[in-house]
Amino acid sequence: MIASTNIEAVVGRNCRLLRPVRDHEGRNRFSEKPRILREVINLGRHMYLVQFDDGATTFLFPDEVTLE
Repeated sequence: MIASTNIEAVVGRNCRLLRPVRDHEGRNRFSEKPRILREVINLGRHMYLVQFDDGATTFLFPDEVTLE
């Protein structure tokens, strides 16, 4: 897992989901605006670790969100 070079640009920012996603608990999410905890590149895939208001987290691809 390698951090992106422009990590300050997204970490700590909220984002809006562009389509329904499932968190690690298996719950569907859509209308929430999670906060980006970490930006990673893993196995050549660029992803964000996001946290929802209730503390649940999941990894999302950049095309699944828009930054606020």
